Amino acid sequence: MTSWFRSVVKTAPAMTGEEEDRHLQHVENALLQLLNDDIAAADEILKQHGSSYHHLGRGISSFLASMLGAEKELLKDASNKLLLSESKNWEDMKVAQREPAAYRSKVYPPGTEYLLCYAVSQLTSAICGVMSGSVTEAVKGFYKLRKAYLTLDGILAAEEAYLNKQKGNISKSSHTTTENGNTIQTPHENGIGGEKEAEALRLATNSDDEDFEVVEDNKFLRPTTAQSELLDLDTAAVGITSHTDIFIHAGTRLCYGMLLVIFSMIENPLFNKILYIVGFKGDRKRGTRYLWQAARFDSFTSAIAGMALLGYYNGLVGFCDILPTDAGADDDLSGYPKARCRKLLTDMRTRYPDSKLWKMEEARMKGYDRDLAGAHEILAVNSDSNMKQIAVINIFEMSFTTMFLHEYEESAKSWQRVAELSEWSPAMYAYLSGVAYLELYREYRVHDTEKEKAAKFKKLAEECIRKAPPLTGKQKVMSKELPFDTMIRRKIEKWEGRAKTWKVDLADATGVSPFVEMIYLWNGARKQDVKLLEKSLALLNWERTSHPEKFEGDVDEMGAKGLLESCVLRNLKKYEEARSILMKEIVSLDKNLFKGPLNDDYIPASAHYELACIEWAEKDLPDTSKEVHREKVLKCDEYLGITKRWDAYVLDGRTSMKVITAENSVRRHRALMGY
Repeated sequence: MTSWFRSVVKTAPAMTGEEEDRHLQHVENALLQLLNDDIAAADEILKQHGSSYHHLGRGISSFLASMLGAEKELLKDASNKLLLSESKNWEDMKVAQREPAAYRSKVYPPGTEYLLCYAVSQLTSAICGVMSGSVTEAVKGFYKLRKAYLTLDGILAAEEAYLNKQKGNISKSSHTTTENGNTIQTPHENGIGGEKEAEALRLATNSDDEDFEVVEDNKFLRPTTAQSELLDLDTAAVGITSHTDIFIHAGTRLCYGMLLVIFSMIENPLFNKILYIVGFKGDRKRGTRYLWQAARFDSFTSAIAGMALLGYYNGLVGFCDILPTDAGADDDLSGYPKARCRKLLTDMRTRYPDSKLWKMEEARMKGYDRDLAGAHEILAVNSDSNMKQIAVINIFEMSFTTMFLHEYEESAKSWQRVAELSEWSPAMYAYLSGVAYLELYREYRVHDTEKEKAAKFKKLAEECIRKAPPLTGKQKVMSKELPFDTMIRRKIEKWEGRAKTWKVDLADATGVSPFVEMIYLWNGARKQDVKLLEKSLALLNWERTSHPEKFEGDVDEMGAKGLLESCVLRNLKKYEEARSILMKEIVSLDKNLFKGPLNDDYIPASAHYELACIEWAEKDLPDTSKEVHREKVLKCDEYLGITKRWDAYVLDGRTSMKVITAENSVRRHRALMGY
């Protein structure tokens, strides 16, 4: 009788390495179809099987859609799929550890491929939690990040132990030093002995999923410091040749590298406190090297690494004005290695010719070459995508490009199109449309023959601007209002109060060009050529406002005008004129004059950042002596320090990202020059 009951129990098929590798390749192919803009083919493939890889593939597909669109329903759907993936990955990891026919690697402990999938599921799920707007979900997300971080660190440590054995340099590694002169920890010192490769993996995986206890002892949270030569290793030469091993090798570096880079750039006090509690520490230099290593292969993982690198350089690093300028700058991976980025982009476009994402990155690079017309040309033919979220990013980039090009009506309509497709920041989209129409009103207002057009654009400007305040706070991160929402709400409240006091229309109560201000805050001046910079300068004339006489003595408006003018002049290489304006209109004044519930409190800190940029640019002027060069570098560093230590203000997060990159550049230069 017992045997009869046993016979009807459905036995799960044995796990075999060959079958699982086919599943992995199947999913990688599906995700590459996704990158090549063939959503239908990707979805069809991902639905065909129920392996760990297929679960993760479905989760990643939803995650990419949710991140590109940042919409709450998409985030919720992605979170649900990623939770299913986590469960399946963990289950399969346990099976792989005990199933003799499962894949066996000579590099990694059994089940590592599923442990990586588990970490990726946790990592992406954590990001969904942080982006959800809920403090509770965000805190849970940070603890998932901690666990993913530990897991990835353990996989890297296991790989390093294998590589050290291969190279026969375990004893040598304890005396190796990093490029900054610090002694590198051996695997043993980091809690992972060479003879116990799986120990770090055990530490990363033996905690319960529901345990959110704060870890006081961060002994095992210190990242493994891999030797510099191992970061540039030839995978084939050291035996990392199988498809699954390469997946683990590249995937671990992709995720770990992204974490190291992201953590290195966070200056938000709340985020920093949480990162400190859970034991995270960023390392931009090491993180970028891991990402470059992950980008070398022809796989979905490498494509994402390439996307992350180009997004990092063209977005975050490119946002900064103070970057390495020495002869070896292109070899500094934590700076802006432009030649490497161009080659990477060429490689990615060759591998994935139908992908809209690479064409958009090409447009961004043209922007940093001050060829906005060329960027516009690419984006104009790149907007038709099968994936809504990619279309949103393209139109988002087009909106900024038209803004920097001073194409006011096209920019306004473009931002309205973004508002139709994305729910991320509706207040900002409405405001940006409004200030674009405001410039058209100012253009036509002074011409007697264009009164009808002036009235039309004035009405459009006021409608869009007034639409923004009720939309502020619609999107939150950790229950906090987005900084731009706060700034926009305060600014419009100031204008409305001014209009009531002056008894004028809203459009006539606006001060120094809010359009040029937004170009400044999105660092558009760095992408403008001389003609466009001169156009920006012209928009800052008081005569363009309806009541220029009323702004005399207005510290806030005069300060904003001075800051915007100095930025444009700096980009026109008129450094002394830019410095003079900053000192007169902002730096020489009491900083408390810029404080207030409706004031633009970012102005004085930004003025010191601008002074740092001027000093950095002047150090490379022809005929600059060594002594003057040194003085300029040290003065730049001093101004950056002042900016960094400034009291909290609404847009301090944006400035801090630029300051972090700038400080890295200055620190590197001082080390090279011996200052």
